[in-house]
Amino acid sequence: MEQKTRRWILIGGALATATTLGVASALLFSSDDPAASTERPRRPPTQEQQKAVGPSDVASLFVNNMFGEPTAAAPHTDAPNPAVNALIATKSAMGASTYKATLAPETTVDATTTDIPASVTWTLPNQATLKYDVKLTLRRTGDEWKVHWTPTVIHPQLTEDATLTYRPALADGALLGRDGKPLVQGTIPDGLYKAITGQAGDVKGTDGWEVGITKGTAFTPLDGKKPEQGQKITVTLDPARQAAAQAAVDALPQGAAIVAIEASTSEILAVAQNKTLSGTNPFVGRYAPGSTMKIVTAAAALNAGLTSPNAALPCPATATIGTRTIKNADFGHESLPFHTAFAVSCNTTFGSLGSKLPPNALPDMAKRFGLGADWTIAGADTNTGKVPPASGDQQVENSFGQGNVVASPFGMALVAATVVSGKQPTPTLMRGGKPSTPNDVAAAPPAAVLQPLRAMMREVVTGGTAKQLAGIPGLAGKTGTAEAGGGTAHGWFVGYQGNVAFAVFVENAGSSQSALTATAAFLKG
Repeated sequence: MEQKTRRWILIGGALATATTLGVASALLFSSDDPAASTERPRRPPTQEQQKAVGPSDVASLFVNNMFGEPTAAAPHTDAPNPAVNALIATKSAMGASTYKATLAPETTVDATTTDIPASVTWTLPNQATLKYDVKLTLRRTGDEWKVHWTPTVIHPQLTEDATLTYRPALADGALLGRDGKPLVQGTIPDGLYKAITGQAGDVKGTDGWEVGITKGTAFTPLDGKKPEQGQKITVTLDPARQAAAQAAVDALPQGAAIVAIEASTSEILAVAQNKTLSGTNPFVGRYAPGSTMKIVTAAAALNAGLTSPNAALPCPATATIGTRTIKNADFGHESLPFHTAFAVSCNTTFGSLGSKLPPNALPDMAKRFGLGADWTIAGADTNTGKVPPASGDQQVENSFGQGNVVASPFGMALVAATVVSGKQPTPTLMRGGKPSTPNDVAAAPPAAVLQPLRAMMREVVTGGTAKQLAGIPGLAGKTGTAEAGGGTAHGWFVGYQGNVAFAVFVENAGSSQSALTATAAFLKG
């Protein structure tokens, strides 16, 4: 006589289990037990064994293998093919989740049908649990018991062609490039990337999760936790312009840097430097701006009424102003219209105008262009430069960018952006984070000054010191050569094309020619 001991049985894909089966006893291992695959391979019971196994034992065999080895579980059902497909699909959709089921004693309906309740616990990859009850119906045909297949043995709400699914609910905070794609290290200077990521911190947020039923493209959630959303911060650098700027400075043997700004928004489009420019960066490195300072001096002189664009002014090859002897670069003229003196960069003309300005005229006008002003900018430490009050000989030298005037490439790019936009710049590197905070800024120069200044900067390219760039449509700017001591000189070009304002700086270049070469490569690139 067959004797069978029934007890509550804990079945789990991650636990070894044993079931007392009476006549046909066997030790069944779970799918995660190494011994199951190395010492005793699992195989479905033979027909003789199945005839001798009762409904509880068949239920145990089925549940024990459902998501460990679906191909071993399916033969215990009355529809093996649909069963194995559904089990494999759910196993895949639940990922690294683990399954356990506790079977209750069977409830006999009649001699050929019995129901066995089961309590199911899924342990999800994030260690959360999903618990529910199912009912297994077993049917007997002759001496053989089979689990009646229905998707509800997986979950009570499951239907045909549906799967139980676990998936993360991702927080969508991210640090993005201007193109909307995640910002990748290596696409911008490494020091800048580290500064940006260091200030931005962890913007992603905390991922959540959800488990539910998937059918086609529909997902019906059963349980989960919503993600804690982070921030979406866009770094304003333009990938194409950044690449062009980097290639332009990398082509030079001297230390070089380029900063480009979208004039209408003051968003920073590119910040590039080559490896030769060491010990600083384009945001904070301060150098004598040379004749690019004449943008500010011209605006101050026009604003003070000292001259007008067409006024004839002396431009001797050499002039003594105060105790300073000022020279031009191998040229002189008895007089020139002011706009032409600007285009050919006449030092003696500007030294004379500078000597007539009040002590605060240059620093006040410089701040109206963003030079010497200060902002707290998310993502970068910046220093635009310094234009201190001066008089006498010092102001003469400051008027053409020598003396004690210094500027960073970033500061001079703001000067060009102000000329284009006609408004006070508000430089931005990270859109969506904290806005730039002005600490010491001034209103933009008046339109009556900026309008003639734009024409004068255009003339620099069409017929002045930057005429080698005359083939670049719409380009306007100002060249600069700044003595750096030791017989060397830095080269500059500060300008704009359309809505893009920029500053190009080349260390110890001897003249502005290398800066003009880099400008052409940047704009054409």
